[in-house]
Amino acid sequence: YLELGCAMGIHLHLTASAHPNGHFVGVDFNAQQLMVAQEGIEYTQIQNVEFIHAGFQDFLTQDIEPFDFIVTHGVWSWVSEENQHVIEQIVKKLLKPNGVFYCAYMSHPGATGLTSVQKLMFEMSRNLQGDSSTKAVQSLNLVRRLGQTKMGLFEHVPQLNQALAELAQDKPNYIAHDFLSEHWQPQHSADMIRRFGQHQLAYSAGAGIMENLDAISLSPDVRKIVQSLPLVPLQETVKDIARHTLQRQDVYIAQRQKLTEQQQRNVYDQLKFGLLPDAPVGKKLKQDAKVGHIEDALPIFEAILKFLQHADATISQLQQQLKLNISHKQLSEVLLVLVWAGYIHPMYPSQPNLEIETAMNTWMVAQELSWRCLQKFGTAIELKTAV
Repeated sequence: YLELGCAMGIHLHLTASAHPNGHFVGVDFNAQQLMVAQEGIEYTQIQNVEFIHAGFQDFLTQDIEPFDFIVTHGVWSWVSEENQHVIEQIVKKLLKPNGVFYCAYMSHPGATGLTSVQKLMFEMSRNLQGDSSTKAVQSLNLVRRLGQTKMGLFEHVPQLNQALAELAQDKPNYIAHDFLSEHWQPQHSADMIRRFGQHQLAYSAGAGIMENLDAISLSPDVRKIVQSLPLVPLQETVKDIARHTLQRQDVYIAQRQKLTEQQQRNVYDQLKFGLLPDAPVGKKLKQDAKVGHIEDALPIFEAILKFLQHADATISQLQQQLKLNISHKQLSEVLLVLVWAGYIHPMYPSQPNLEIETAMNTWMVAQELSWRCLQKFGTAIELKTAV
């Protein structure tokens, strides 16, 4: 598993701790951030993750074995055209057949209104003293003062002030990382799909669950338009406009071979689902901020959460035990909504290594971060109440 632009390695370290049987590699050109990443390894003593100090061009020339997964979180939007081309070459060279490439990037039209804001913040930061966090706070304050005038851009995009208020709640170093880059380029999904398609990388889906559940996230009129269009780039562009997409998380597969409907069902039938720590078991979900608006499914949501309180279960077991009068496909979508809400998750097939999990979570506490590794689910989650 390779992460390009891993920064301080928090995500990679968490993922490695959740999958102790895998091998994880992070690459970044910033030596200072990699020092923090290395300190994390020294603290946790987790053996299956390593960090490489290199720019993308230098990394491309190294003798590296191919990967099953290559991921990049946001980096694509924040690097030059030259570096984007190098990322393409890395993926082309190092991704195995049937391997997965995950690319998260700022997207039009959701990020369109932020391009001028980011430019102002970057230009302001060039004329300030202090570290990047200090510059980020002062630059954001300037933009927010301008927003209070409600003129021009802020008149035509009234929700922008709310977005800036939410941004101000982030840690200053996160704001600096995301907004003080010389290159800040939102992308159109159609351009990305065509670009990677040239390298035999087939766009498979968005990594976000809700964006794959059109019946919930799109109106009937929009779904009709999407279904009338013959090409995926067209369909995704319509969806982005309808959802005002700010960030895309695209999943591409090298030399993809499509599964049949029965093969897909077989995969689902092997999955067991279990409750996550913040699941609202035994509560009425009508007022729930995440799923309360899906009124037809509320009794099913509540029944599933109550059942999983006592035992993990597959889709078939839930259908049989709860005597649900819905199809296998409908039930799988109901479960996906609960996964999206952060209430349930597929179980990891291997036995957890509690020593690794404890070491990772102790480090998270030391870093004052609310992320926790949960090996029995093969993932990390951000807890509302850290434990």
